Amino acid sequence: MRTILVTGATGTVGGEVLRLLKGRDGIHVRAALRDLKKSAALAGPGVDPMTFDCVLFDYAKPETFLPACQGADAIFLVAPFTPNGAEQAKALIAASRAAGVRHIVKLGVSRSVGGTTTGRWHAAIDAALKESGVPWTILLPGGFMQNFVEGSAPRPDGNMYLPVGDAKASFIDVRDIAEVAVKALTEPGHEGKEYTLTGPENLSYAEAAALMSEASARPIRFVDVPEAAARQGMLASGYMPEWLVDVILELNAWSKTGGGSEITSTVKDVLGHPARTFREFARDYAEHWKH
Repeated sequence: MRTILVTGATGTVGGEVLRLLKGRDGIHVRAALRDLKKSAALAGPGVDPMTFDCVLFDYAKPETFLPACQGADAIFLVAPFTPNGAEQAKALIAASRAAGVRHIVKLGVSRSVGGTTTGRWHAAIDAALKESGVPWTILLPGGFMQNFVEGSAPRPDGNMYLPVGDAKASFIDVRDIAEVAVKALTEPGHEGKEYTLTGPENLSYAEAAALMSEASARPIRFVDVPEAAARQGMLASGYMPEWLVDVILELNAWSKTGGGSEITSTVKDVLGHPARTFREFARDYAEHWKH
């Protein structure tokens, strides 16, 4: 039985990795959770409890790292998106080595983001991982399609307000990222490799909005806004600290210059089937935009 620890288990990518791993023959899935009360919701109906358990894990509590890692053969590592997240992730890597973990699959970001704060955070973690002595695989995805049902989702008026202009990006479906992660976690031959993951096409936010509108039969429109207005709106929300607003706007500026437009065949090369198109994503998630 191979034990795989999934961090970020309640997040967008980690949750999908967990879903794909659950119930697999020969795989014992361990979900890393800050609140063990969420374990029942994660397990879901019909899941064999012998293939799924939960452990207490909190990036803010380093004392939880080693116990969570002990007995794990592999880890899906999702670093915290915080100013001290790189140091916390590096501490987890050290604990993984001490626990005898034999493979870490890390969720990163596209190398083209390198000049941004986010890019520097991930570069520091990647360097530590490569120097750790633990076999590694690093996933380097572009912008998530699922952001269109989360942070970039249409407002009640049907509009998406973002300071990204008419630049195009090769958005990738999180389900494809998770499939590549699971492949790397469960099969040999992926150690020491970096996988740049993108969707199969470049779309502007206006074109994405048109596909969302078509799929949901609801008018959805992209509205380009000045950066200053976007900053004011995020700060006025009251739940976004200034450092987070700065980081998000930096990524928006990177997107506006076409930074996310690279297209690779990596998903097809690794999985044997093409990456999902935005039209497929919009069809599958249409219910999110109907109200």
